[in-house]
Amino acid sequence: MVAYAETLTEKERRRGRIYAYFACLFGCVSEVMIDSSAIIIIYFTMLKGGDMLTMLGTSFSGLMGTFLYIPGGIIVMHLGLKRTVRYACMLGCAGFLLMALAPLFGIWAKYAALAGCLIYSIQRSCYGATWYPLLDIFLRQEDRAKFFGTMRFFYTCFTGGLFFVIGLILQKNPPIIFIQLVIAVTGLLILGRNYCISRFPDNLRDAPEKPQVKKGLSIALHNGSLTAYSVYVGLLMLSYNSLLPMLYLYLKQYVQMNSGTVQILSSIGLVGSMTGYLCYSRVFNDTKLKYLELLVHVLCTVVALLLFLVDKSMPGFTFFAGAMVWCLTFAASIHLCNFSAELLTLARPGNKMMAMTFVQTYSNCGTAVSRVGVSLILGTAMLAPVWEFCGREVSRYQTLFLASFVMLLILFLLLPTLSSFVPPAYMDNEESKK
Repeated sequence: MVAYAETLTEKERRRGRIYAYFACLFGCVSEVMIDSSAIIIIYFTMLKGGDMLTMLGTSFSGLMGTFLYIPGGIIVMHLGLKRTVRYACMLGCAGFLLMALAPLFGIWAKYAALAGCLIYSIQRSCYGATWYPLLDIFLRQEDRAKFFGTMRFFYTCFTGGLFFVIGLILQKNPPIIFIQLVIAVTGLLILGRNYCISRFPDNLRDAPEKPQVKKGLSIALHNGSLTAYSVYVGLLMLSYNSLLPMLYLYLKQYVQMNSGTVQILSSIGLVGSMTGYLCYSRVFNDTKLKYLELLVHVLCTVVALLLFLVDKSMPGFTFFAGAMVWCLTFAASIHLCNFSAELLTLARPGNKMMAMTFVQTYSNCGTAVSRVGVSLILGTAMLAPVWEFCGREVSRYQTLFLASFVMLLILFLLLPTLSSFVPPAYMDNEESKK
């Protein structure tokens, strides 16, 4: 059957893509701030949250996604795509405003900020269940690689410039109210995302899906290529997703870099993301997916090893740290584009909602276990603060970098099971024989 996007005019498809670009610009600031910016980490340290609460705040998105993506998909089936987006954006805005007002809660300030992170993370599961089905309405298969690369390039340019300016201001050690204002404005921007998505084309051909969770999950589980990719992505997130926030904590707490320098380094990370998205849309457009999957895996493995081996006393350590942030965000941007393309490709017709929530549940499970695990390890002092290796001092953060390296090394064994290495048709045929 012809995809609905093919029935639209080029003008309607272009209009949908433009609104999608602006939806990302309005919503990306909050996502980047939670996932890969140092601002939230700096804010929690100002509120005296400690390593455990700081890492826990960055882990909520993955933790909530683990438990709420499939329920979020069911909610979308009941409420509809755009109605769900409206409620999700309102809830996300409320979460950020609570974070911004946290100091007003006195001794409970750090817990109020944590509650704000939790509220924001809850809505991401519902919103995330709508995003790819909404794009699928007006996005043809041949447009996907260029669209995802270009869209994410523009929003990382925007957030990169914004967070770089914020980093320069933080160098002057402004009062905490400045960070509160930044967080509050970020929350209000989320409402702009709802406005743009409300202007997306509507799918007038397909009837609203009725919640059929058992049947949908059964179809997803029997999709061999989808299941293999889900397991791999979950373990990949478990292995490397904590590297970036751990690196920021390592620089702030152990290396004792000032807040402005750490924030500028996180802006360099956004440059890494921009480079990855630009390469994906322009340079990697015709590259086989398996080579890009391998590139991401190798790059993350090398970075984890270098972060363990390199000592903070090394000349030019700040430049080294910036290079590691760049590499991690470059790899993450390539992975995210691969992830988007795989989701839309591997999902069976008529079961896209459940297939997408199925894969994203695995991904968020890996993220949650990784970041919650790291927060518990740091908060309960399970690791020695420092230990000696080959005559040099190694911190507990570097011990965790070593653990990530070992897990990524073992995970190489699963790469040959991906559909980019093994054709999906072959995997499905093998499944049907069982």
